[in-house]
Amino acid sequence: MINDPIADLFTRIRNACLVQHSKVLVPYTKTHERIVQILAQHGFIVNFHRYKQWLVLTLKYKKNQPVIVKLQRFSRPSCRLYVKTQQIPQICGKLGIVFLSTSQGILSDREAVHLNVGGEILGFVA
Repeated sequence: MINDPIADLFTRIRNACLVQHSKVLVPYTKTHERIVQILAQHGFIVNFHRYKQWLVLTLKYKKNQPVIVKLQRFSRPSCRLYVKTQQIPQICGKLGIVFLSTSQGILSDREAVHLNVGGEILGFVA
């Protein structure tokens, strides 16, 4: 049993990037699907698709280096971190993305600011 599925998702992607795998399998959940969808929208992965109970992610590389340099979990089940719209942190001068769990669903930092909603910081990618 996985205690923190989002941390597991981030770890699987991070480990696959470190060994330069082209694809990675992660268990399918609606939360995982939304996070992966945001990664694809912002160009951190090539694409993804659902295969039975799995999501298959195609990782993106430039000059044999992964596009995802850092992928980290902020808020944990034991220590949650909530922010208002004005307090959403900037990652790498707006080159990175912060994932937020809001009343509107899971959003990127840019979408949350556009909709003027705050929420729980799940993690970030740079």
